[in-house]
Amino acid sequence: MLRIDVRGGAPVSSRRVIVPAISRGVARGGEAGNAAVALVSALKLLAVAIHTVLIAPVVVAVALVDQRAAYRICQLWARLNLLIYAVRVRTTRLAPLDPSAAYVFVSNHRSQFDILAVITALLDFQLRWVAKVELTRVPVFGWALKHTGHVIIDRSNHLQAIASLRAARAKMEQGVSVMIFPEGTRGTLEGPLLPFKKGGFMLALETGFPVVPIAVRGSAELLPRGSWQPASGEIEVVVGAPIPVAGMDRDELIERVRAFMEARLDGRAGTAGRSAAAAR
Repeated sequence: MLRIDVRGGAPVSSRRVIVPAISRGVARGGEAGNAAVALVSALKLLAVAIHTVLIAPVVVAVALVDQRAAYRICQLWARLNLLIYAVRVRTTRLAPLDPSAAYVFVSNHRSQFDILAVITALLDFQLRWVAKVELTRVPVFGWALKHTGHVIIDRSNHLQAIASLRAARAKMEQGVSVMIFPEGTRGTLEGPLLPFKKGGFMLALETGFPVVPIAVRGSAELLPRGSWQPASGEIEVVVGAPIPVAGMDRDELIERVRAFMEARLDGRAGTAGRSAAAAR
């Protein structure tokens, strides 16, 4: 399989000219695919789109009556997506967690698979995601996201963003946990963690709920940023011990979470993810 170096100015092969539309994130350093891989990927994407269109209205309707039940349907949606793409999630918990308690879960973010992997790794929890308002504009998915109790943040409006985070407190007092990607967007496969946005940490400090750091490994190898052709394989989700926030300042909390992620992402991805990447 050809690897493309978009920075090195390497000659463009005829294969790259013929199949630019079926590349696996070529513009961002991915690999060229082939017609068969593209066809299978397109069929899987169609299957995901169809079941999302079917499930989303059900989730919204159920959420009007019971948001917890609606989230259980979302968990089913996530697991079905992983099944379609033949992706397994292996979870390691470094300390016991109480599913009836509320936490602020904080994870790194390098792939669209991260959302599905974290949902699957925390099936015994009710999660509400802190999501940027732009995601609510995604057809069907965004509609369901907006109407099912998640915390929507408009980063262009600081006062609204703070109000949304504080409104999450009422949900957490009912045993609902909040899930945050503090980098704000997906990082690159080999790059360092992006700078952390502070809102989620302020939420934890203001509410007093403990922070649980998470490291997701192997997802970017299966679905790198800019690609729409995932490989099958395994994603590992390492869930850390809760960090009590009482008496801690914001910068110290951020540093502890960042150190946890860096220690577990130090050049190490999920084993099956590396195997799948090498085989392509």
